[in-house]
Amino acid sequence: MSGPTSSRPSFDDLGLATAALWATRSADAKVQVGACLLDHNNRVVGVGYNGRAAGEPNERESMEQGLSGFIHAEVNALLAANWNGERHTLYVTHEPCATCARLIVNSRRVVRVVYATAYAEQARVESGLPSGAQILTAAGIQVDALT
Repeated sequence: MSGPTSSRPSFDDLGLATAALWATRSADAKVQVGACLLDHNNRVVGVGYNGRAAGEPNERESMEQGLSGFIHAEVNALLAANWNGERHTLYVTHEPCATCARLIVNSRRVVRVVYATAYAEQARVESGLPSGAQILTAAGIQVDALT
């Protein structure tokens, strides 16, 4: 007989833990990012991590923000997804950047994004442009920071 249900991890805990596990595949010396996509039944339908395109050297091109040359974890998870209906939740170790946020919006299947670590794109902050989380929220996608 199993223990009380309160000791079981939530699906948010599992989604973020899965994203964190996939982040360990990244060869990025600056920041390893992982993503996990769950369908509306909480089944994993896609995972990804930040890395270079297939066949390219898996090395960071620049240590400057936005110039790594890596495909972001969210993009890799969206590309790898075996979509199962609508109402998916994307779990990411870090807040999506503005470009990833827009790609998530255009997937038209993600209704919630959960991330563990805030991420600020300095050029956007300095220019007063919206963050990835703000872009997602403005598009009607629920965003939750679970740190």
